[in-house]
Parts: sequence; C-alpha cells; structure tokens
Amino acid sequence: MPSSFILSFFHLYLRSVKLLTVFFCVLFSVSMLAQNKDSIVQKMPVSHPTVKKDTVAKAHSPKKAALFSAILPGSGQVYNHQAWKVALFYGGLGALGYLIYDNNKIYKDYRQQWIYLTDLDANTNVRDELSGASPDALHNAFSSFRKYRDQSVIGFVLVYAANIIDANVYAHLYYFNVDDLTFHLTPNYNLYTKSMTPSLTLRYQF
Repeated sequence: MPSSFILSFFHLYLRSVKLLTVFFCVLFSVSMLAQNKDSIVQKMPVSHPTVKKDTVAKAHSPKKAALFSAILPGSGQVYNHQAWKVALFYGGLGALGYLIYDNNKIYKDYRQQWIYLTDLDANTNVRDELSGASPDALHNAFSSFRKYRDQSVIGFVLVYAANIIDANVYAHLYYFNVDDLTFHLTPNYNLYTKSMTPSLTLRYQF
C-alpha cells in the first residue's frame, strides 16, 4: 500500500473522529438544555405538621444521585426521574468505548508491522498490502492511532464525569420549578460596531 494512501486514510479518519466528537458535544449540550415536562414540573412533597423540615429537604438527595451515577452510569438520572437521558449517556460511552477498542487494535497492529519491518529478521515480514510502506509511514501510523486511542479515553472519562455531575446538579434542582425560567434570543445593537448582533438572555419571573 503506498504511503500516500495511508496518509490520506489517516486524514480521513481524523476528520471522522473530530466530527463525531463535535456531534456528541452538541448532542450533550442539547440534552442539558432540553426540558421534559414530566421531569421538570415536580410537585413539592406534602409536609405533615409532625414532619421536620430537614426530613423533607433530604427526601431527594443530590449526593445519592451522584453516587448512583458513579456506580452505574444513568442510575442517577433515573433517580431524578430523567430516564430519557440514560440513552444519551450510554450512546456516548458506547461510541467512545468502541473508538478506544478500535484505535487500540489498529495501533497494536501497525506497531507490530513496524517492528517486523525494522527488526532485520528475514523470518518476520509485514503484510503484503503494507510491503511498500516505509518505516516512517508505519511509525506515523501507529503513533496517530495511539493518539486517537488516548483522546477517546479522555472523552470517555469526560462523559462519565458529566453523567455524575448532571445527576448531582439536577438533583439540586429537583424541587425547583423552572416554568418561569426562560431563554430568549433577541437582537442587540452594538454601539461600537454599529451593527445588530444576537443576544441570549435568561429571565426568571418571581
């Protein structure tokens, strides 16, 4: 396989990884902003005169939600009555887990082929499709896939951490009615540039 073809394949693969990363970032951002009426509008528990306020406040625990998600991703979201988020987190973790496995497998393969090509042993030969590749091309190949694997591991850890943080944050907002919390996209006139620019405002009605 010509080295130019290998390099072009790597560039195509890198673009695919970047697009996938951007896609999951956008998907996660949308999921954080999306509001499900069944999970947002929660009725305050009916307090009995004999029940202390501390007992009511501890009815829904953010620590417990975070612990659940740390032990089993998505369980904290189920505890917060936001089970629809489970598919998003498992989709991200599953995709990144596959990327870790696939990149690691290709990294090991190209590294082994590079060893075969540079060990000066007549009994070890590279695969036929890589017979025309140079040592530098194979070295760049396994180095690139090692980097992709490491980036996928970092992404996996970030999504796992986001799953815990999300459970904790929404547990704090469990009794918070956000019906009056709205986002508005309005035009804003810039005096310095003398042009109209979009402006995002957050409004809460007391």
